[in-house]
Amino acid sequence: MALNLPFLTKDTARKDAKPNKINQFIAEVKTGALARSNRFGVEFTPPAGINPGNLRKILLFCDTVQLPGINYSTVQNRTFGEFREVPYEKLYEPINLTFYVDNDMQVKKLFDDWMSLISNPDTRTYSYYNTYIASKFTIEVQDINDKTRYQVELFEAYPKNLNAVALDNASKDVMKLTVNMQYKYWKATPISQLADDQKIPTSFIDKMTKNFTGFQETLNRTLGSTAGNFVTGSVLSYGVTKLPGLLKF
Repeated sequence: MALNLPFLTKDTARKDAKPNKINQFIAEVKTGALARSNRFGVEFTPPAGINPGNLRKILLFCDTVQLPGINYSTVQNRTFGEFREVPYEKLYEPINLTFYVDNDMQVKKLFDDWMSLISNPDTRTYSYYNTYIASKFTIEVQDINDKTRYQVELFEAYPKNLNAVALDNASKDVMKLTVNMQYKYWKATPISQLADDQKIPTSFIDKMTKNFTGFQETLNRTLGSTAGNFVTGSVLSYGVTKLPGLLKF
């Protein structure tokens, strides 16, 4: 008895074959690239009462930083069958920052003053919590074109530990300072950055698309008669990049 089997040609076999995952990976890397660990920026605003001098230069001297992680405290719970680890508390571990120390010692002085603001070295008294936390502390992850793709904001950050700096007569290395930063919690936001360096948080884009009518009405009220129709490209670009703080809907 003859077997009624389909005749497979090379083209048919090639069509039915599974795609090569290695080639897919290479194509994805070439088109989308991968995030680099050396493309980042740190921005923070020290508490009132501290004169940082040239703060921009200090921030440029940041050599290493960490994206914070999250850890959960768990407890074993069993209603039936095996135990389950159930989280009940979210823990945030401090992050370490390493700075190159400039010749004027501005980097060292900034964190010396910050630590002295927390606890007065003469009276040994401690300040109120709200007086020594940073009003702003963000870590930006950038691509190879220096465009921000991801941003982490630390809330209520302050230096918990200022590491000792070793001085060595036989060493010619550049002086570095490591600071351990404590914070209450952190929040991450993916960022879309345009060619003119305008940054648009993804949360704002999501809010805009979910309430299309509300966004258009608010935009028209904000810009007046010049707003025109929401779908026009120039008005959309202006409204999204220039007025995200004014558009409340």
